[in-house]
Amino acid sequence: MSSDRLARLLLLPLTVLFVAIVLVFFVFFRPVHIDGPSMLPTLRSADRVLITRGAKGVARGDVVVLVANDQGIQTELVKRVIGLAGDVVEIRGDVAYVNGAREPIRGQAIVPQYATSMAAVTVPAGQIYVMGDNRAQSEDSRYIGTVPLSGVLGRVVVIFAPIQRLRFVG
Repeated sequence: MSSDRLARLLLLPLTVLFVAIVLVFFVFFRPVHIDGPSMLPTLRSADRVLITRGAKGVARGDVVVLVANDQGIQTELVKRVIGLAGDVVEIRGDVAYVNGAREPIRGQAIVPQYATSMAAVTVPAGQIYVMGDNRAQSEDSRYIGTVPLSGVLGRVVVIFAPIQRLRFVG
């Protein structure tokens, strides 16, 4: 087989692969580097994840990357959506109760001696209530209030690095 023929045979699959990588990493999804312990055990510091672009279809339980105003500074955070617009959220010992029902258990890390309780709040229209899974080390809606849905950059879909942590997030 000539080298020209081999090159033509490889060119199409390599071009398709390149286009697929560009679409996945820059058009449909965005890579994000996780920094900090607030989402342990779901996400670890140094995990690399892919997020969808935008806030379409955000639901309770989703892990999202968002921009929030923390003491006047715009900060990018990774948190779990606890409450949507119109929901009543109450925190008892770092466990969220949404509309009177306890949140599903997803491996949240709760340290009883550091657990907080907060009075019920109603999530305003266009806002969401978010919390980290590692409740003792999470700067979230308990401290910064609800956050605008418009600040959601995307929903975490998959951990892609390190490779041994490769899995879907849900």
